[in-house]
Amino acid sequence: MNRLRTAFLILTLLPILPVFATGEDEGSFLPFWLEMPIMLLAIIFIPVALIVLFVGMYKKVFRTIWYFLSLQPLRRLLLRQRLSRGLEYYRDAPAGGDLKVANVVKNSLSSSLLSDYKGLFGALILRLVDSGALKMEYKSNVYGSEPHVVLSIGTWPTGNDPTKDMTLERRFHHLLTLAAGSDKVLQPRELQHYFRYSKDNFLRDLTTLTESQRKVAEDPETAKQLLALKKYLLDFSLIKERDISELKLWKEYLVYALFFGIADKVCNNFEEVYPDYFKGNLLASMQLNIVGNNALVTYIDAADKGARESLTETAKKDK
Repeated sequence: MNRLRTAFLILTLLPILPVFATGEDEGSFLPFWLEMPIMLLAIIFIPVALIVLFVGMYKKVFRTIWYFLSLQPLRRLLLRQRLSRGLEYYRDAPAGGDLKVANVVKNSLSSSLLSDYKGLFGALILRLVDSGALKMEYKSNVYGSEPHVVLSIGTWPTGNDPTKDMTLERRFHHLLTLAAGSDKVLQPRELQHYFRYSKDNFLRDLTTLTESQRKVAEDPETAKQLLALKKYLLDFSLIKERDISELKLWKEYLVYALFFGIADKVCNNFEEVYPDYFKGNLLASMQLNIVGNNALVTYIDAADKGARESLTETAKKDK
């Protein structure tokens, strides 16, 4: 792209060179009937060349300006309001549990210019922990600092339902395995470093959908499902009608609590409604603490920071 831009600038500046190539006393070597068209071309092409150069240097600035001039934030806000009108609760995993599709749809509804992958990384980590592909050791701190988690790499579980599409989860597990290295213990800095410097196409693939995935993402019902599930999780403590199936879906609700960035609120709601369950279930109580207290935050932040650094470098190379 840099070579193409340079060639374009040279070509656009060529028409004005003859005009300035001669001295004041010598006059122009061009026929008089060509001088005026050449000058008009110069008046047109010089601004064009400068704009091309400026856009190349400040592409991100122009993209940001255009984002607001095109009223994208307002249009997305109005879309969310329209989809939310008369919205009822949704209790299952949106898009059949496909987090890639869900994240594409979530970003299409967001008023933010930048795509968000932070919630997706947290959801993927929790799914891998639940499947046993990641091992999690929860460490509380008696000195008052925030509790934290240490992740180590487990093997991909055998016997999974072959009809269930786990491509994204498997790829993420492979990425974490490479990031962790030979000791199989994943450090946040290793995760950030891998995202930052690896040539893995994982980040680009997060926005690449198959034909069937694209149909699901473009279906307005998918967006409604996302908004309705988020509403359900936020309002959980206010809902009077419940049944035991909600506890069976507890782990998946935790996944989407991280995905939506509302984990602390969701954990408080569930603990308020089912206090005896979490007091009598050590595993569920640990999950509640891990997610509700943001114990995974160092890993999620590291992945997000590394991903943004990688995308920035990729954008520079593509110019």
